[in-house]
Amino acid sequence: MSANCAYCLATFNKNYAILNLDWMTILIDAVKDTPEGQTYIANCSRWNDAVHEKTPRPITIFTTLFFSNKSQPELHKSDKAPFAKQINGYSLFESGSPEVQIDPRFLVDESDIVLQKTRWYAGAGNALEQILRARDVDTVIISGLSMSGAVMSTMYHLIDLDYKIYLISDNLLELPATDTEKYLNFLLGNLYQKCMLRSFRSKKL
Repeated sequence: MSANCAYCLATFNKNYAILNLDWMTILIDAVKDTPEGQTYIANCSRWNDAVHEKTPRPITIFTTLFFSNKSQPELHKSDKAPFAKQINGYSLFESGSPEVQIDPRFLVDESDIVLQKTRWYAGAGNALEQILRARDVDTVIISGLSMSGAVMSTMYHLIDLDYKIYLISDNLLELPATDTEKYLNFLLGNLYQKCMLRSFRSKKL
């Protein structure tokens, strides 16, 4: 780990968790050939490697969206329901399929926690909130995609639950990737102070 990475992680108290949203093969494959996607992958990989080198290891949680089977029983029965409409026709997101695995570009080991989720929110259909409470977490550091979906939904939910939120600004991506700068300016501009957000850049680590 670089000295700067160690310094950055050391600035947080022991009660923090790393939350990596939806680094799934299907989404990473969708952006890997774009300049924005390539930069995002490089930044997230470097950050993730630094986290894995830290001793003691911080709580590190990955989320991935998938459903029990091809019929997607966790979804609302109506394909006109808001979330169902968002993903309808994009993928089946079936449990066990290669596309819903954490992309192999990102290191995941036995000390990490990988959670299935069934909506944009990182805690939908899983034990995220129980894990954070059980481990006395008060601060969550977020990387992920997409900003308008998983990131914003998770951010609002966790703020409502009184967690301090840090966003790693260059570890955030929108879909399509060409919209990233526009959404990042909105998220870290208009919403930054209103939501009491904090941010830093992995490039400065």
